[in-house]
Amino acid sequence: MSAWVRYSMKFCKVLLDTSAFLLVAEGIDLLDELNRVLECEGIELYTLQEVVKELRNIAGSRASRKSPAATIALDYIFRKNKVKVIPSDVEFHTADEAIIDFTKANNDFIVVTLDRRLKKTLKSMNVKVLTWWYSRRRFSRA
Repeated sequence: MSAWVRYSMKFCKVLLDTSAFLLVAEGIDLLDELNRVLECEGIELYTLQEVVKELRNIAGSRASRKSPAATIALDYIFRKNKVKVIPSDVEFHTADEAIIDFTKANNDFIVVTLDRRLKKTLKSMNVKVLTWWYSRRRFSRA
């Protein structure tokens, strides 16, 4: 039995990256899509404070074409109360660094990201990673 099948039989904790949150602006319901793929008894969505900070920076930048999407993502996190934000005592340069550091100590999370470099790093650490496949319109293992 594969690790993914065994993992799907229990409660799942999912850690979302900035890129995953930007999918919300495209009309993708993260929780519904993750339920479809993971088939867990229940799913809890988490993110790190550094991801929230990155989304706020993008939302506040008028030069960024992703600014409206970041604003929608922040609304998804705070107004919809669908995501638990994990605070950090350490200052990181990027949200990716924070995610890598967090997953070293918390290997029971599934990370959702579209970031190619982050996916590669996490997979080398044996972290379970999901990514969005636009052509298939669903999440898949990275």
